[in-house]
Amino acid sequence: MAAHDFEKFLSESFSEGVYFRELRLSQKEIDAVRTMYPAALIKQTSEVNDVQSKAWYEINLLPVEGQTENVEAIRHENTRLKRELEVLKQLKN
Repeated sequence: MAAHDFEKFLSESFSEGVYFRELRLSQKEIDAVRTMYPAALIKQTSEVNDVQSKAWYEINLLPVEGQTENVEAIRHENTRLKRELEVLKQLKN
């Protein structure tokens, strides 16, 4: 992915008030994230094990020191919203 395309992807990923995402990225892409968002907390959540040399990372643009329960609350809210979206998609069809 070209640098400009990746920057656009990141901007879209963290638009509309979203500050926490889990993304599958390469080491080069992680370096770009660190350059664009130097205060971000980046945590690798899987091993690199594919041809593209990518792994899953949790990226938090607004980390709060010592408050991991906030991350858990965000995860639970994300899961709830995903379920709600699936229900709405099923109702639409």
